[in-house]
Amino acid sequence: MGRTLFVGDINVDIVMGNLQSLPVTDREVTCESYALVAGSCAVIAGCAYSHLGGDCAVAGLAGRDEYGDFVVRELKHHGVDTRWIKRSADVSTGVTVNLIYQDTRTQVTYPGSIAAFDGAWIRRSVLSRFQHVHLAGPYLQTRFRPHIAALLGLCRELGVETSLDPQWDPAEAWEYMDQWLPLLSCFFANRDEALSIAGCSSVEQAVVDLAKKTPCVVVKAGAQGAYLRSRGKVLRVPGFPIDPVDTTGAGDTFDAAFLFARAEKGMEDVEACRFANAAAARSCTFVGGTGAGSRWEDVMSFMAEGFRGG
Repeated sequence: MGRTLFVGDINVDIVMGNLQSLPVTDREVTCESYALVAGSCAVIAGCAYSHLGGDCAVAGLAGRDEYGDFVVRELKHHGVDTRWIKRSADVSTGVTVNLIYQDTRTQVTYPGSIAAFDGAWIRRSVLSRFQHVHLAGPYLQTRFRPHIAALLGLCRELGVETSLDPQWDPAEAWEYMDQWLPLLSCFFANRDEALSIAGCSSVEQAVVDLAKKTPCVVVKAGAQGAYLRSRGKVLRVPGFPIDPVDTTGAGDTFDAAFLFARAEKGMEDVEACRFANAAAARSCTFVGGTGAGSRWEDVMSFMAEGFRGG
């Protein structure tokens, strides 16, 4: 039985690394590396949580195809429970192409099974098995999104803690967000997402405004670290300087590490945020969102080395 359930998108990531330049219309651009890896927010977060030493499962929809087989096989390899992943022959597994140029990442996604996922089988009998449910990337999950508020309400009724990372909403409408925030135990967003959702021009004000609606708000700001509200103040927890190889999944790794540090290690929010910053930074030194395979000891060593390095 998993302590934490990661619910959401399932897809593969095709990672094109070290592009010669950013994509140019009607011109072929070469890259120096290529990899096919397990992708999606829920999958990457689940793998990261498992590697750190946590007990977890992933729920979602995958096609009954080679890419679906690949993702399920990879999840099992990383120690993640896959019994709540449904397979369908009516839809193809989602695919995201990641184009990495220097420290930027451009993504193109075929939604496939992501958009078809409706979460109909994630009911009381499933949710009651877990202590925490994390929802990832709902704005591409068009069929599941209208049911999220009810799921969060059921989790609250069962005493199950919840968290959500919305990822970017292509419509920038942030549908249902006002319903979700009061039902959450923790809310994650990156800088641009937080500014858009809160309608603010500063991260600090976005954290303040969002914290009025939900108890724990963490805003990820890449190399700058992360922001959160603690004891009535907005704090910036610094990040760790690195030379990134691939930033794919860094935010999902952050979410998993933060949740793991709080649930499994009893860390307070600021301490958990620093740990999550380190896990996310370390993940960027490997190709693919699951490439780092960071154990608890790996992240602690990384933190110590980063601290000694100034």
